[in-house]
Amino acid sequence: MLDKINDLYKQMLEKYDGGLSSTSTRKFDDITKAVSDLLEIDNIEIYATGSGSRPGNLEVRLSQGVRATIHTTVGLGFIVDEKNDMDNVNKLTNSALVTCRKFLGRGKAHYDNIIIFVESKGELLASGIICQKKSSVTDKLIEAFHISNVQEISLSEDESDLSNFTDNDIKYLTAIRTKSFLLLAGISGTGKSRIVRELAFKSCPKYLQDKDETTPGNYCMIEVKPNWHDSTELLGYYSNLGRGYQFKKFVKFLIKAKMFPDVPFFVCLDEMNLAPVEQYFAEILSVLETRKHPKNEAGEVDMSIIKTGVIIEAEYFKALGKMGGFNPNFTDRDIYMKLYDIDTESDIAEEIGSRTDLTTEGLTLPGNVIIIGTVNMDDTTHQFSRKVIDRAMTIEMNGGRLKNMFGGSNDLVYLKEEEQQKWQAAFKQKYVNADEVLKAHADKADEIVNLLPEKLEAINAALKGTPFEVSYRVLNELAIMVGVMLDNTPEEELETIVNNALDRILLMKILPRIEGDSDMFNLKNPQKVGDATCRNRLEWLRELAPAVITHDDEGKIHQQTAKEKIEEMIGRLENQEFTRFWP
Repeated sequence: MLDKINDLYKQMLEKYDGGLSSTSTRKFDDITKAVSDLLEIDNIEIYATGSGSRPGNLEVRLSQGVRATIHTTVGLGFIVDEKNDMDNVNKLTNSALVTCRKFLGRGKAHYDNIIIFVESKGELLASGIICQKKSSVTDKLIEAFHISNVQEISLSEDESDLSNFTDNDIKYLTAIRTKSFLLLAGISGTGKSRIVRELAFKSCPKYLQDKDETTPGNYCMIEVKPNWHDSTELLGYYSNLGRGYQFKKFVKFLIKAKMFPDVPFFVCLDEMNLAPVEQYFAEILSVLETRKHPKNEAGEVDMSIIKTGVIIEAEYFKALGKMGGFNPNFTDRDIYMKLYDIDTESDIAEEIGSRTDLTTEGLTLPGNVIIIGTVNMDDTTHQFSRKVIDRAMTIEMNGGRLKNMFGGSNDLVYLKEEEQQKWQAAFKQKYVNADEVLKAHADKADEIVNLLPEKLEAINAALKGTPFEVSYRVLNELAIMVGVMLDNTPEEELETIVNNALDRILLMKILPRIEGDSDMFNLKNPQKVGDATCRNRLEWLRELAPAVITHDDEGKIHQQTAKEKIEEMIGRLENQEFTRFWP
C-alpha cells in the first residue's frame, strides 16, 4: 500500500506547484481515495494535508475550514525531511505526533487516527500513527503501512484534563479558563509577578525562547506608572506631526500573540493600581465583555476561536503599511515584522502569516492573551472600582511559611517539548457564555439552570440594600467555572462541583467588592439561616458559603475557603467597626 501512496504522491508533486507548502488540500484527493478504498469508508472520513518541513504547522492544517468542528476517522499528515537523515525523520515524527495529540478525542478538531508520512530521500515513509483508542481501522492502517511507532492516548490526556497538575496550578488554570483577566493581590514580596513569568516559562515553545533564559517570548512586563490617567501609554496614539500611529509595547505584544494563536501569551501589569485602573485600562475592560466564538464558513460556531471588539482601527495599520513602503498586498506578518524590526520569522504558520485581519478588521484582543495584574493595597495605591473587580478574577496571595523558601532552586527554566504542549493546552479557554456550558453538558443542563440562580439569589438576599448585590455577569462566570470543573472531573457529583465553583466565585468576584462599616452590615432584626442566628450580613453570608474541603489527610491547607475569608472580614468588622476584603 505504501508503494501506491508513493506513486500518487509523486504524481501530485508533478501536478501541483508549491509542494507541501501549498495550502490547497484538493491535491491530496487521489491519496485520500486510495486510503478510503483500503478502509472501505467514505472519502469524507479521510482528511489529508501537508506542512512542509515544520511539524508544528500541522496543527493549523488539521483544524482548518470545516475540520475545526467535524469528526474525522483518519487524518494524514505529510511533512518533509530536508536533512535526508533517519534520525531527523524520527525527530520530525515525534514532534508531529505531539502536535497532533490535541486532536484526538475532544478538542477543536476531532480525529480517531492520525498517520504521519515523512518524505525523505525522495520516498515517503509511514513513520508514525497516533490514535484515540485502537480500533479495526487502526489495525488496518498499521498493517497496510507497516507502522512501528504507534501511540495510543486516552480521554484523560485530552486538553480539558487537569488531573496531572498540582492543586495550586489548578487554582490559576481554572480561573484563567473562566476569564483571561486576573488580579494577583497581596503584600509586597509574595512572588506575584514571578508567578506570571513562571506560567510563561512553562508554556513557551522553543522557537519563542530567549538564549539567556530570562524573558520568554510569550511574556510582556508592563510597569504601571502613577501618572497614567488615560490609555495612551498602553494603546498608543496617533501623531499629528506626520509620524503616524505610535504603537506601544502592549499593542506590539498583542500583534505578536496573533502570529502564534496556539501559544498562551502573558501580559503582567506590574503594580496595576499605582494609577486608576478604570482610567488607563477602560478600553480593554470594555473589550473583555465582547468576547464570543465566531461562526465558521459553514455557519457553525467555531469554539476554537475567541473574537472581541476592536481595540485599534484598521485604518492605522493601513497607514503603517504605506509609511513603511510595503507592497500593496502586505499581510499581518509584515506588520508584525515591521513593529519588531525583524527580517524573518520562519515559525509563523503560512495560513496565519498570510492573513490581513489587521488591515480589514483592526486589532482585537487575541483569545490566547492572558492579562494578569499584580496588586498591592497600601497608602500608595488606588482602590479598585466595582467595574474593575466585576471584570476580573481575583486571587489573594499573602505568602506561606517563610522557611519554605529554602531548600529548592528559585530558577525559572524552560520545559521539554511535551511538557510545554501540556501547559499550552491547559490554558485554552473553551467557554465564553453560560449557554455553551449547557450545550456541552446537556445531561446536567436542567440542574445547572436551577442550582446556580438559586445560589446567587440567596447571596443577593444577604446583601440586599447594599451596593454589593451581584447580577448576570457573575452568574455567567459561575456557570463557566462549573463547565470548566465538569470538563476536568466529569465523574464528580454536580452539587459538589457547584459548591466548589461557588466557593471560588465568592473569593474571586463577590467578596473583593465588599467593604463598609457596622451600619452597612448590621441587621435590625437577626436573621435565622439554617441553625445559625445572624446579627449582620457577613454572618449571613458565611452561613451561605459552601463547606468545601481544602485540607489533605495530613491537615495541610491547600487554599483558603470563602467561609474562612468571611470569618476574617467579620473579625475585622468587630475589631475596627470597618471591614473589607483587602488586608
